[in-house]
Amino acid sequence: MLKVFKNNELIIPEVENANHFVKRFMGLMYRKTMDDNHGLLLTPCNEIHTFGMRFDIDTITLTKDDEIVFIDKSVPPGKVRKKVKNGYKVLELNSGMADKLGLVPGDVLEFR
Repeated sequence: MLKVFKNNELIIPEVENANHFVKRFMGLMYRKTMDDNHGLLLTPCNEIHTFGMRFDIDTITLTKDDEIVFIDKSVPPGKVRKKVKNGYKVLELNSGMADKLGLVPGDVLEFR
């Protein structure tokens, strides 16, 4: 389990590290809910789908250096999102969390 920091401040205490094919493939499919203090980091990944999901999510696309390059808010189930240039990782959070956490493109996150 990873923790996410922004400017040395803990912002997300529980992030699953989906860095293997099966974990990335399954992602958040078929889960009924996810706590607001939880997320899923898909690595490597620069494009996602929300088939089999049961709730909306915010997706935060990051570079290899963990800089946010794109935020897609409130992505509903059953969608395919196109590739993001320079994207290498995708952090999936509950819908509304990107705004609640004040995340914007250009922010650099730290995963520990």
